[in-house]
Amino acid sequence: MKTVLGVISALFIVASPWVLYWTLSQQRIDVAAAVLIGWVIVRTIPVLLSARREQRRAALQLPAIALGFAALGWLSGNGTWLLVLPSATQATFGLAFLRSLSGVPLIEHFAKMIKPELSPGELAHCRAWTRIWGFYLLALAAIGLGLARWAPLGVWTVYVGVVSYALVGALFAVEYVIRKIRFRDYGRNPLDWLLGKLFPAARSGLS
Repeated sequence: MKTVLGVISALFIVASPWVLYWTLSQQRIDVAAAVLIGWVIVRTIPVLLSARREQRRAALQLPAIALGFAALGWLSGNGTWLLVLPSATQATFGLAFLRSLSGVPLIEHFAKMIKPELSPGELAHCRAWTRIWGFYLLALAAIGLGLARWAPLGVWTVYVGVVSYALVGALFAVEYVIRKIRFRDYGRNPLDWLLGKLFPAARSGLS
């Protein structure tokens, strides 16, 4: 059941800007708000099922924000409130990256799931890129908010539904290439093979 709900949630994340565009362009704020509320409910169920008891309060923060914006949009008849959720989501993740710097940086946490022992250079890289990701996501959120307030609905939709994903993917690709070139720790995928040919790892031992 959790898997099904997770798939539905992921599909809606991708489709939601276009759903909002269609409903709001038809002046159906009530339908847009109802769809948003339905998605929040579907999204929250698997999160709560998988979260530990002490994590459930934090897990409910973003759904509560989403429900608040949906209610404001519905009651006020102003669809702009419904366009805030993608930016609120990005800002929440951005702040999570930055808050993690007070302890174990998020990227270090993810990296240790693959490679438990990290060198001092790799630890510094994780901290630096956790900070970069935090501010980057906050910047993307600010752009989305600006477009939601002042740009035509179509421009906001293209940004949220296409451009913001491309910008996230671009930074991920930049970090990946920089990390591989810097530490020469290559895997077996085609990109690592190409980078390994262009930037060979230093050979150890006697030649």
